[in-house]
Amino acid sequence: MIKPHVIRSFVLGVIVLCTYSTASIAQTQDTTKLGDGFDGNRANPVHLIKLYDDQGDLVTPHDQPLMPFSTKQTCQECHNYNTISQGWHFNYLDPAVPAGRPGEPWVLVDRKSSTQIPLSYRPWRGTFDPDSIGVSRWEFVQNFGRQLPGGGVGENIDPETPDIYMRWLISGDLQINCLSCHDAAPDHDEAEYALQTIRQNYRWAATATAGFASVEGAASDVPDDYDLYRGTVPDDPNVIPPTVHYDSDQFDYNNRVFIDIQHQIPANNCYFCHSSTNLEKSMFERWKSDQDVHLTSGMTCVDCHREGLDHNTLRGYEGEPGRQGDPSAESLTCEGCHVGDNSDDIPHNGRLGAPKPEHKGIPTVHFEIMTCTACHSGPRPQQVTQGVKTARIHALGLKGTNKSPDVLPHVQYPVYVQGEDGRIAPHKLFWPAYWGFMEGDSIQPILPKVVTPIANDILVGDTLKFTSWPPMSKDQLGQILTALSEQAPAGKTPVYIGGGKLYQVAASGEVTEREDAAAKPYSWAFAHDVRPANQALGVRGCDDCHSVNAPFSFGKVKVDAAVMTDRGATVSMASFQGLGTVFPRVFAISFLFRPWLKVITLGATVLITAVLLLYAFLGLARIVKVAGSDNS
Repeated sequence: MIKPHVIRSFVLGVIVLCTYSTASIAQTQDTTKLGDGFDGNRANPVHLIKLYDDQGDLVTPHDQPLMPFSTKQTCQECHNYNTISQGWHFNYLDPAVPAGRPGEPWVLVDRKSSTQIPLSYRPWRGTFDPDSIGVSRWEFVQNFGRQLPGGGVGENIDPETPDIYMRWLISGDLQINCLSCHDAAPDHDEAEYALQTIRQNYRWAATATAGFASVEGAASDVPDDYDLYRGTVPDDPNVIPPTVHYDSDQFDYNNRVFIDIQHQIPANNCYFCHSSTNLEKSMFERWKSDQDVHLTSGMTCVDCHREGLDHNTLRGYEGEPGRQGDPSAESLTCEGCHVGDNSDDIPHNGRLGAPKPEHKGIPTVHFEIMTCTACHSGPRPQQVTQGVKTARIHALGLKGTNKSPDVLPHVQYPVYVQGEDGRIAPHKLFWPAYWGFMEGDSIQPILPKVVTPIANDILVGDTLKFTSWPPMSKDQLGQILTALSEQAPAGKTPVYIGGGKLYQVAASGEVTEREDAAAKPYSWAFAHDVRPANQALGVRGCDDCHSVNAPFSFGKVKVDAAVMTDRGATVSMASFQGLGTVFPRVFAISFLFRPWLKVITLGATVLITAVLLLYAFLGLARIVKVAGSDNS
């Protein structure tokens, strides 16, 4: 017999789905709304507005039960939500959208199973599509919802299984959180948004960030039959269902609240998802670090990374898909802003007072094979790459985040890599590590939930005490691979990818290893922080990059590995630059003889000039002598 609470939840689910479907159909009609246009007045519109829940009902502070407001239902009163949802931060599920150059991935990390897999719904080379390797969208949001802007996968969770479906009925969609970017109030708290996603309070997440509301309880704690619309109290007194509280004093007589919405998004709002910190001890303290030179000059992120109503944010690199032929967009790259040739009818370069660099004495070939950021962005290279933590990969900014510099994954920078456009640019880089089943040249990663129970039985010691890789010998690696072979589908071989190598167990029982394309490190270009001209590479001459020990080509990139015997290895920076390792070395050695060459060239010039002058004088003397003979 089907239990009554299951029937009630099913009926409720049908109602919710029908409501969402109706709203979705209505929203696909791209009509121009009040807030979509610009009438020419530069003043920021005052957002004293009414709030609506995800059913489209007005929210008042005295409702019973109190519901969180829906950004979709509230904001689409004046803005076309469907158009906004096609923007760069939300459209990654659409295969028709050009992927652009590889960017920062999400990284699925499980220390116990020595796993770190780069994930992206965009087809960036070296990443895995979560859907294709068995990471459900529910699991993806659980892992990374903390710094997702909502929308995208958050509104396409696709609750396939009954268990997930029942949880989703309570949690709701993770809608586009307009407040993440546009709420400039000083009490806006994005860390609360992250906390709510961890608790599965998706429909409450945006509300929790607003200064006029607070949220307690967790959807993850309530039973599957919990009815959030009736506000039933769970049997367990220790379970607190998700509950919102509004500050009634901030609602006016017409049930409106003021939200400090800004069109010019403050840089502080960008930082929660787009920050990084250098792990070098001398740079870790904030007072020793400088901001990007553009920020210190008074600019902000959106001065360059602009967008319209479509929210198709400019990433700001040369050759960005969809930007070619648009002078306004092309002029918001480094080269377009500082160097542009002014060939258009209206000059576009020099925006925001950007000076035109002189680059005296620098051969033009540098600008053909390198990006501007190669010399101007990130920390100056050292003999060994530096560690860096990023907000999205290491969950910076969350309450209770592990602040250890050894926490996985180990990202390092700057690594000077030749990009897909053939130009060398500074990159952040980490080494993927995962178990997989191999068939031919194809490897399908095995998720940590499959490997961890096996690894726990084989790896010795309390892995909880490690923030970095737990100790793993090649023998233990072989034992795990052997155990996985019992679960391997027909025709597939278990392998381990890590530290740039592929490991597998041979027929003899020996663990073999080899370099493999699947084990190559994943890297992505970065542009910030930008250093001023007098701190750029090359400011002290050619030796900055072309001496025999210059880190630009001969710095050591650490190979990050879980297998103990592979730890401590390094590879040369030159190996990432498409030039091999011999040519840069020979080219650098040639610079040792440059002073001699200058002396020889100068001496030869003087000698040739002296010879020419000598012959000139001899010739002149002969002419004078002949002329004198003729006169006589």
